[in-house]
Amino acid sequence: MTFKLLTVTLNPAIDINYPIKDFEINTVQRATEDFKSAGGKGINVARVASELGLPVTCTGIIGGKFGEWLTHNLDETHIKHDFTVSPASTRLCIAINSEGSQTEILESGALQPEEIQTRFLEHFNTIVSNYNLVTISGSLPKGFPEDYYIKLLEIAHAQDIPVCLDTSGQVLNYTVTHSKHCPPLLIKPNDEEIKAITSSDSINLANQLLDDSLAHIPYILLSLGKNGALLRIKEEVYNIDIPKIVAVNPVGSGDSSLAGFSYGLSKNESFESAAKFAMAAGMANALEARTGHVDLDNFNKFSNQIIIEKVAKTS
Repeated sequence: MTFKLLTVTLNPAIDINYPIKDFEINTVQRATEDFKSAGGKGINVARVASELGLPVTCTGIIGGKFGEWLTHNLDETHIKHDFTVSPASTRLCIAINSEGSQTEILESGALQPEEIQTRFLEHFNTIVSNYNLVTISGSLPKGFPEDYYIKLLEIAHAQDIPVCLDTSGQVLNYTVTHSKHCPPLLIKPNDEEIKAITSSDSINLANQLLDDSLAHIPYILLSLGKNGALLRIKEEVYNIDIPKIVAVNPVGSGDSSLAGFSYGLSKNESFESAAKFAMAAGMANALEARTGHVDLDNFNKFSNQIIIEKVAKTS
């Protein structure tokens, strides 16, 4: 049976990237080129997963002329989609890259009508069983309650479909704390978010990942930027060492990592190998000017250069 991935982006966007060599504030800046694409974290996941050869479908909520542009862009790149359409317009997100720095202007998005919350839950419940894996990525739209991802996890759990969750801040904290009855397969926090969830006083990140408050989540991938990552597999923590690169555009690298992880799972690889694919995809994305894009040669090269070593386990 063909492995199929569903990516959920409740608050998608049109991503606009301007590479400007000598960017300055308070002056007129002219961009000699620009890159526009369907965006939002889950859509970045889908784009990279598609490039890696995974059958993938995007779902979420879109609206207005920007929503129409977003779906047309996905059509042009041959990525399937099955969105809930809202009267609230899809947002814009702008990134300016200059001399190794990055400035982002991110619209929060329009307030979604309450009926859209119910309509998307019904839609998700109808389609989720058609897929082998779901990724839920990004922020909640305005007006959505902080327990909304719990509702999605409950639906997926009831149909025995695993979910990888990549969100942040209070929504991540709430979802992890309240998901013991419907845990995600994987979360992808940063070090500050782990501290907030566990309230741990340990300075050792590996020990924080082994905290009892996270025990119901089988896998945790914690990015350390240029220093690689930590991967917790149930009762054990592994350090992931990556080769050094000079990033061109890091936007979307975390999303690309989730696509790489999904790719590994689709190949029935071990979770250690899936983590290698995750890091390789994130690094390959960082070398591209376009957001959510990988060169397969770089992906394959990095996959063979990543080293994983066990650093901790529960006593």
